[in-house]
Amino acid sequence: MRYLGEKCPLCGVEFIEDDDIVVCPDCGTPHHRECYTTGNRCANEELHAENWKWERKIRKHGFRTCPKCHFPNKYTDTVCSRCGAELSDISVGDYGATGSASENGQFGREPFSVPDAEELLNPIKFLGLDPDEDMGGATMKEVSDFVGTSAIYYIPKFKQMKDGGAKPTFNLFSLVFPSLFFANRKMWGWAVVAAILSILFNLPENLLLCIESLPEDIANFLSSNKPVIENVSNILIIADMAVRAVFCFFANWFYFRFSINSLKKYKKMRMGAEDIKAAGGVKPFNMVLIMLIKCGIGMATIAVLYMGFEMITTVQDFSTLCLH
Repeated sequence: MRYLGEKCPLCGVEFIEDDDIVVCPDCGTPHHRECYTTGNRCANEELHAENWKWERKIRKHGFRTCPKCHFPNKYTDTVCSRCGAELSDISVGDYGATGSASENGQFGREPFSVPDAEELLNPIKFLGLDPDEDMGGATMKEVSDFVGTSAIYYIPKFKQMKDGGAKPTFNLFSLVFPSLFFANRKMWGWAVVAAILSILFNLPENLLLCIESLPEDIANFLSSNKPVIENVSNILIIADMAVRAVFCFFANWFYFRFSINSLKKYKKMRMGAEDIKAAGGVKPFNMVLIMLIKCGIGMATIAVLYMGFEMITTVQDFSTLCLH
């Protein structure tokens, strides 16, 4: 209700959500319908000859728009809540129905209103950040272009990390599928490390699950040592959970450092802006590749174990023959 909080000029009682309100057709003054009907006139009738128009008395508090990052701060703030810039000399703009008056008299977007198409395509502008801010060897605009998809999620986190260091931030994708997350973001080093650790941590459990399809000698060895292997498997499962927790809370930090280091390298190579942009972003096909790599590493690990087991068996048989 547009008159919520205003008072009826005849009875002096504030309007509430369910009130039946009638507006004077001449000046726009709102009244309770009962009050208006009882008095049979507008409370400001004597001002009609002066062409007076009613205006709201209850208005939203103004905001101080930061001249550096354009963040709309509360009218009582003396420093910007986002970047810390001084606001004491900035005039207070009032947020009305269509926008907000900034310190230069222009109107900007009201907080929490629907962004325009340009802001949706430009996450830095939408977030009210400085595109030229140094992020540690690259500007925020360069980092945003390199990140590409989901930049509106990563850029605020990257800024916090740049300002405050390696702070844990939750990343569900890297918790459940760490190797897929890193591969999708073209972080091949971390993708391979995550894949190898996952294979090693789950190897004992997978061997016990596939015991019937393994060669007889290995199957017999696993069966005879099953309690020990199960204990080792439980320990490695806990280790796997711990590593996943690290990836979950620090994957965004790894990605931040990867982005900055990559941008430094590409800029040193004098790559063009479009080439750098193409080098970043995501590549879903990489997730298929890392799964194939993971299968290959798993098969290679089983082959090495089989060969090692055969060598140990051969040495034991040879030692037995020598003793006899």
